[in-house]
Amino acid sequence: MPENADYLSLLHGIFFTTTILFMILSFALVRRIARLRAKIDCFRAQINEQTKALSKKENPLKYLKPYESESSKSIIVSVNSNHKITYVNDYAEEFFGFTRTELVGKNVFQTIYIGEDSEKGSEHKNIIDQILTYPRMYLENESEATKKNGEKVWISWTNRIVYDEKGNPKEIRSVGFDITKRKQLEQQLFSLSSYDSVTQVYNRESFLQAGIKELKRAERYNRQMSLIIMRFDFFQDVQSEEEFSDEILKDIIGICEKSVRETDIIGRLNDIEFGIILPETPVEKALFFAEQLKRRIQERNLNNKGFFINTSYGVAEKTKDATIDTLLTKAFTALKSNEKSSAQQKRKGVKK
Repeated sequence: MPENADYLSLLHGIFFTTTILFMILSFALVRRIARLRAKIDCFRAQINEQTKALSKKENPLKYLKPYESESSKSIIVSVNSNHKITYVNDYAEEFFGFTRTELVGKNVFQTIYIGEDSEKGSEHKNIIDQILTYPRMYLENESEATKKNGEKVWISWTNRIVYDEKGNPKEIRSVGFDITKRKQLEQQLFSLSSYDSVTQVYNRESFLQAGIKELKRAERYNRQMSLIIMRFDFFQDVQSEEEFSDEILKDIIGICEKSVRETDIIGRLNDIEFGIILPETPVEKALFFAEQLKRRIQERNLNNKGFFINTSYGVAEKTKDATIDTLLTKAFTALKSNEKSSAQQKRKGVKK
């Protein structure tokens, strides 16, 4: 019995001690939780105050805030469905050279796209309408714009549509980056790959490609088309080949460019042979034009006694199932025939 009493007394002591420790730990935990709640409430109060302060500030493009830093080189512009500018950022003002009041509320085609021809202007209007109608297809686009001083620039735009309460598109918000230098480089590379470096007319490859397109168009609409090959040779009193190949050739091709229509195409086939594509032109008119052009070059010879250029030409007309190669072959054959005829006439003249 005494042993059982000691055992029960030990259990009561352990239980009492455990209970006291539990109560102490619970009290400490409750205090800790209370402190954490106080800190959370403090943070919430601070956040609410900051949120209220931010909400009072005017920020029409808050979703674009990451682009609004002072060092940002992003052009931010908003345009509504009536083509009126509703917002520009500071860098847009700096880039285009306009003040905010000169842009906001104004028609975009009377500001950053002003001074463009009607065809390009309508193209830009079509792009804006297309962005509003098919926003997913025009998330990004590139367009040529105009600064206040008239300088042309290229901008790559990323677009986002803002909708009204009824779900209709009401505004385009765009972030743009200046890509003018890249576009200029692309144009230079295109020019080097497509144009003759001396005369600045199409090189052989570009001329052939243009001829293929014109042939397809003529076939589609059942139109006439002619091709002329002109050869410039028999030079007198020219100090060097370089003098002819550069300055004189550019001078003669300048005469050709002034004589052709806007729709006609000139290309350099080799050193002294050039091709001229004449859309919507029957062979009779092409022959007349070639003869007139030859006379103008002869007049140029008379005005410059230091050199003489003899001009030969051959003309070919588009026929059914013609290709650019067959047209060139016919024109070369005609050119050779004319040269042979001219040589025979010269020999007859010498014999007489």
